[in-house]
Amino acid sequence: VVFSMMTVVCRTQRVQCLALGLAEGTELYRPLRKSHKLLQVPGLCILSYPAPLYFGTRGQFRRILEWHLGLGEGSKEAPKTDGPPDAAAEPVRVVVLDCSGVTFADAAGAREVVQLASRCRDAGIHLLLAQCNASVLGTLTQAGLLDRVTPEQLFVSVQDAAAHALERLELSGPKTCTVWV
Repeated sequence: VVFSMMTVVCRTQRVQCLALGLAEGTELYRPLRKSHKLLQVPGLCILSYPAPLYFGTRGQFRRILEWHLGLGEGSKEAPKTDGPPDAAAEPVRVVVLDCSGVTFADAAGAREVVQLASRCRDAGIHLLLAQCNASVLGTLTQAGLLDRVTPEQLFVSVQDAAAHALERLELSGPKTCTVWV
């Protein structure tokens, strides 16, 4: 029993946040590090956090998202992710957080998401949440998420959130994308 508990704790402490890119010719988003020829739209960051969000993982969640979004110092070392943000790239203006892997969230984890929403708003970054399950969304709502974001920022799929983000970015002229190979 103790071994099983330690295994669960260790697995939830070593989560990798996945940056997602659009698979060419489809509407599917895949992890950048696992696929070739994925497209990234400048100014749009799509992240998947595939782990429970609770008091034990909230610090890691905060550091990873700060690092990806440029919202502060984050940690001195780069967290384990699939691609560092490019300094020459356009700053993030819209972020889609794929919550499909967040199986549960406690009050501390929910407060972290609410604080992230506030920090994004203050930094001029539009936060969109996609695929939150009902229990996680309930916990986030109780923590005051809807005081920071509108219901229009909650989506049932990453594809819907990304489509909204693309409209919001108002890409004028040719659509330029970064291709990760």
